[in-house]
Amino acid sequence: MGGARGRIVLVTGGSGFMGANLTRRLVQEGARVHLLVRPGSNLARLTGIVDSVSLHFAELLDFASVRTTLGKVRPSWVFHLAAKGGHPSTPEERLEALRCSFLGTANLLEAVREVGVSRFIHTGSSLEYGRLPRPAREQDALRPHTARGIAKAAASTLVLFYARAYAVPAVILRPFSVYGPWEPPGRLIPTLLRAAFSGEEVPLTAPGFRHDFVFVEDVVEACLRLAAARIRPGDSFNVGTGKQWTNEDVAALVEALTGRTLRLQIGARPPSPPDTSCWVASVEKLQRRLGWRPQWDLPAGLRATLDWMLAHEPAR
Repeated sequence: MGGARGRIVLVTGGSGFMGANLTRRLVQEGARVHLLVRPGSNLARLTGIVDSVSLHFAELLDFASVRTTLGKVRPSWVFHLAAKGGHPSTPEERLEALRCSFLGTANLLEAVREVGVSRFIHTGSSLEYGRLPRPAREQDALRPHTARGIAKAAASTLVLFYARAYAVPAVILRPFSVYGPWEPPGRLIPTLLRAAFSGEEVPLTAPGFRHDFVFVEDVVEACLRLAAARIRPGDSFNVGTGKQWTNEDVAALVEALTGRTLRLQIGARPPSPPDTSCWVASVEKLQRRLGWRPQWDLPAGLRATLDWMLAHEPAR
């Protein structure tokens, strides 16, 4: 398939955290990048590259607009990263998450099927696996235990159907806990890094909840390798590090990195819906099939994230 240079690429969710990092890498690689973004989207994460991409404003739930955009762009690669953020907690939020994830993905797949693409990368989620007492493997059944996980699993099931029934060249990438530049500021890692300098108190969950934290640049590399590789439609891959950390572990690493003591309120924050004592990826398949390995361990990724925050938020 070749690399990204000169290739026409469409990214959904390109103004989001992972999407913006992927878009920056695609621009750097010389791809002809098109972003399908919702009207009114905040484009702050595209600062400095917005003139290097083509923006197409459309709702994924509007099939006519999606079809028109795909017909106009005629991309070779499509990266589908658009998703509702957060964990829905009301009936309305749960229904909206399902509608956006499932029907939005269906509209995109129908349009992709019509125009034909070389590769469709669907970004799923580790939440699709549900709770497991060991590293999650790609062959594990999907048993999500959160509303967000159900919405993501429904979309992934749809992707598999289109891959098998219509030979859409789609593959699924399931990231674990992604962090790094442009991450939403309210999440754990940017909150801890910011608090190390501001002195603000940080409420943490009770001890013992674990995550497999994977640096966003490693996820972007996995996306590009999947797009360029010869992989059968419907295959799926985890992207994580194979190592999990508790929230209090992360706090200790931040203290060691910054040389400052955090004001932690252990147990003051209730757990989020997916929190569990074991949440870690098996990444052997991605390593074996694509030669991918995480280049950033958590201490190095925290340093890179801190450097980025200091450059973009200099007032400390």
